[in-house]
Amino acid sequence: MRLTSATAFSALLIASLATACGDDGGTTTDACASHTGCGGGDGSGSGSGVSINDPEGGNIIFEYIYFDTELQAAFGLPTGVTTANRVMAYFMNAQTPQSNPLPTPGTCVNLESTKGWPLWVGTPHTDLDVGTLEFTGMNTAGMAVTITPPKITTPGKDAIGRPHDIYYQQVNPDAAKFVKPDSYYTVKMGGAGSIPATTIENGIYIANTFTVTAPDVEGNGPLSSTAANTVKWTPAATNANLPPKETMVGEGILGVTWLVDTFGSPTHICVAPESAGQFTIPATAVAEYKQVATARGAVPSKVILLRNAIVHRLARLPNGEAANKRRIDMLSVMCWAQLMDTN
Repeated sequence: MRLTSATAFSALLIASLATACGDDGGTTTDACASHTGCGGGDGSGSGSGVSINDPEGGNIIFEYIYFDTELQAAFGLPTGVTTANRVMAYFMNAQTPQSNPLPTPGTCVNLESTKGWPLWVGTPHTDLDVGTLEFTGMNTAGMAVTITPPKITTPGKDAIGRPHDIYYQQVNPDAAKFVKPDSYYTVKMGGAGSIPATTIENGIYIANTFTVTAPDVEGNGPLSSTAANTVKWTPAATNANLPPKETMVGEGILGVTWLVDTFGSPTHICVAPESAGQFTIPATAVAEYKQVATARGAVPSKVILLRNAIVHRLARLPNGEAANKRRIDMLSVMCWAQLMDTN
């Protein structure tokens, strides 16, 4: 069994054009505070910034996942280990369509029927080799860490079912050894071909740990296909190091609920502010889930429920092409994952 946690995006403030800086010259860049775009990394103010309206150029998912007992066993975690850090990434210079549909706030979007972001990758698309990929920061004990997910060059699908020719992926049991909640991680690309060595300083911020309440992480449901299902969480009391709101898509932490099949691929994304503390999954979404799971060959009587605190930031793909400006979606995910029944 594979698992997704992942990624989500706040359509709550899509029109705000929240941005983050990128740079084509391989120099160090930082997140910037602007709704209209950022100047070049050389300080020229040349408008080389990036917005959520730019074509897709890649996706980074950086996760801290808490698992219920059933998923601990499915992942083969060592005895007593209940968490994992997972990193997934890919980069691309072209795809058809240029961008996939973004989620609608306040609803559970059927990703299969809408071919929606972030599950779908355009066909065709051109994957990029960015060389080595590193994430540097601190672990929960305050020790410096470097996470280097391996580059996979055999065509295949990543952990949430997206097809690639080149991608990066790694799972590290015991997330606290690799990640510190409420902290930043710098992203480094070693460079390859047309992609220069590039550093995105403090590009990823992962939110503080929160708790789930109804159901609790060991609750098996069932999630109903005939009645509404309200799931709840308690947001973290503080995120002391939260980035400026202008550097986060949606201008804050997103509370994202997912329905995921038993292969680990999402079927539905449900977006709300993390501060809402709850989301009501309509019965129709669970009914759709069972149909999609059956069509995929997954087990329709089981569903992986994810509740995430997500921070979504952007960077410019350093492809050196002034006429082909593309965005990298960088998503940090604090996640609770549990296997539940459906009826």
